[in-house]
Amino acid sequence: FINVLPELTDAEREQLAKDVKPICLALVKLRALAFKIINSSTILLLAWRCLLRKHKIVKRLIPRDVKTQWNSTFDMIAFGLKYRKYIEEFT
Repeated sequence: FINVLPELTDAEREQLAKDVKPICLALVKLRALAFKIINSSTILLLAWRCLLRKHKIVKRLIPRDVKTQWNSTFDMIAFGLKYRKYIEEFT
């Protein structure tokens, strides 16, 4: 990993922060949704499973983002992109 932030100008740093913000917000929302569904044994978990059943999709939970597993963020993002239509309908 090479940190190039010190080499950027202030304007470039501001632009980078502006460009990355929507991605960070989407990750935060996806992490929160995964946590709420997994930790809700009644209402949300049942609603998620019903939504998937309605669309004849295999029941699957959103993978959790785990700090000690380097690819868990990738798995969560890949799931979010694949199931985006259903996640938007659910929320």
